This record gives sequence, C-alpha cells and structure tokens, in this order.
Amino acid sequence: MSIEFQVEVAEKDTIPIVRIQGEIDVYTCPKLHDIFQNLISQGSSNVLLDLMNIQYIDSTGLGAIAHVAKSLLAKNGTVHIVCTRPQVKKIFEISGLQNKNVRLFDEEEVALNGFN
Repeated sequence: MSIEFQVEVAEKDTIPIVRIQGEIDVYTCPKLHDIFQNLISQGSSNVLLDLMNIQYIDSTGLGAIAHVAKSLLAKNGTVHIVCTRPQVKKIFEISGLQNKNVRLFDEEEVALNGFN
C-alpha cells in the first residue's frame, strides 16, 4: 500500500523545514524540485528535510536532494536530513553526499540545533 506524496513547508528560527510523506521518485521529484528552487530564490541558505515519513526514495529523488545541496553549498549552506529508516539512511551514506554539506540526524530538534 502506497502512501500519497505530500509536502509541507514550515519554518522555525528562519530555517525552512520541508516535511515529506510518501515516496520520492521520478513522478514526485518535479514538485519537490520546485519547492527547493522557491526556497533558494527566497534566500534560504540552509534547509531541514524531514524524511521521517518517507517510504521510498529512488535515484531521481536522491538527485533532487543532491542538486539542492549543491545550490546551498554555493551559499555556504547545508541540508540537514531527519530520518531514522535504515534503508533510507543507507542511500545517503552510500551516495557520498554526507561528505559534502548534507548531514543526517535522528531528531528534528537536534538537526535544527546543528545549524547554530
């Protein structure tokens, strides 16, 4: 049973929080890409990405996150990802994105504090 793709954008202490539910794949990436581009064009240099309710992420989804990370790196910014699912965390560990400006966290509050 697939969970419908949903995105909620909130903000805490000037940090945009993008909460995603469902699957990040070739079909849902265009919406996610638009949200990231909007945040960057509004001046965001850091983003918290909440993937606690993600069931699946494919290479297209990983590419979208890599693209926003690269865009933020040019602004000396970072992407903090909140996720506890081992299969999703493994994708980020294998990709090498953590060697750049992507950090994984198990809790949102810890991720937010990591920006300071």
